[in-house]
Amino acid sequence: MRVVVVGAGMSGARLAEELRRAEPDPETLSVTVLGDEPEAPYNRIMLSHVVAGGMGDPGTTRLKPSGWWERNHIGVRTAASVQGVDRAAREVELADGERVPYDHLVLATGSEPTIPPIEGVRGPDGSLAPGVFPLRDASDCRGLTAHLEEHPGRVALVGGGFIGLEVACALARSGRDVVVVHPRAWPMDSHLDSGGGRVLIRALDELGVRVVTGARAARWDGSALGLDDGTEIDCRTVVLSAGTRPRTRLAAAAGLEVGRGIVVDDTMRTGDPDISAIGDCAEHRGCVTGLVGPAWDQAGVVAARITGATPAALYTGGVAVTRLKAFGVDVVSLGDLAEDIHDTAVEVTVVCEPSRGRYARVDVVDGRVAGAVLVGHPEPVGFLTQLYEHALPVPDDVLSVVLGRADASTTDTPSTMPAAAVVCRCNGVSKADLVHAWSEGHRDVAAIASHTRAGTGCGGCSAAVDGICGWLRDCA
Repeated sequence: MRVVVVGAGMSGARLAEELRRAEPDPETLSVTVLGDEPEAPYNRIMLSHVVAGGMGDPGTTRLKPSGWWERNHIGVRTAASVQGVDRAAREVELADGERVPYDHLVLATGSEPTIPPIEGVRGPDGSLAPGVFPLRDASDCRGLTAHLEEHPGRVALVGGGFIGLEVACALARSGRDVVVVHPRAWPMDSHLDSGGGRVLIRALDELGVRVVTGARAARWDGSALGLDDGTEIDCRTVVLSAGTRPRTRLAAAAGLEVGRGIVVDDTMRTGDPDISAIGDCAEHRGCVTGLVGPAWDQAGVVAARITGATPAALYTGGVAVTRLKAFGVDVVSLGDLAEDIHDTAVEVTVVCEPSRGRYARVDVVDGRVAGAVLVGHPEPVGFLTQLYEHALPVPDDVLSVVLGRADASTTDTPSTMPAAAVVCRCNGVSKADLVHAWSEGHRDVAAIASHTRAGTGCGGCSAAVDGICGWLRDCA
């Protein structure tokens, strides 16, 4: 069985890992990953930390240590750009004319940055003008880092979504003067309500990130970014973070159904039963997630079906959990909030402390968490996430949950946590990975972090990693 994965990003790499885990024999299952970048698979989530100067080169964010892919008999080919898919012959064609046969093809082509219509943002040849950068891949990261070394002044970010704010906070931490331009009334408007958005603006300002809302970037001349309200922001660097769009060109050219993304069913298959799609490029039930968690879930379903580990595995939708864990600010969004807080079908609990940069709102419908927003309010995150992900009944005293005073005995402990539970979302490290590292002799938090990279990302999982290490130590 020859499986070819087009795309060496976080979803494609995860799929390859899951395939080999389910079928260790390379003679039974051949796995080839084709990536168009010259890099081995790396963690895109960490690029903002690289730009901020804390991690050196993008190569330090690689998903697996040197030699791991070879040892596990996974063929990862870099700088291998796929130009076409021959569905009749079941082959993909590379840019150099080579044809790679497959029995099952998985498209994990990801997404590309949206370039807003800003006058002067492109040069005569259509490429981005000097000083203008997206931050989607390692090449963007290196270009932006080199430019910032030559031009250490103010940085303007166009777009106040999750990625934009993560980059903004990272740059502010490194001492940069940062301005975020966002067209809506508050940043992260697709995830936060107005109360949470206003508190977030205040918290960002205290971190040195100025947010300009209700305006769009209109002009760029190399030294200033002009807004449509007449404002001029003096800067030599512009970072575009105005969203992404699925890469669907390859699928469309092959005659596959494409909507917002590559259309798939609950098996993650396209209209061609020999071709699946996962991650940012896939459209499932009309939804394109753009989040790593659902992409990993999709990879698990495809691997289970291909290897026969779970032939009937289905993906019925990801859990809507978004977390911004940047220096000095923590934002979590779960599910969907009611538009009307006075809706009698919804029980809304709000705690707002603007002067402390803290805001929490939890919406409960029929005794279950329907949505929540937490800004600078990390105490209840773990418990609320568990309640939401598993649709568990909410305690009668919702305020105790919001304040982080709910009975901790109801939450997962290291001993009851499923082996497949992802502990470190930045690096895709599960409880099973930590236990395996421990069994191989990595017997403290530092050693486990070095071996698995758990806790080396945003740091939000450090307490969980420490707890699992303590549990393993007690069991030894």
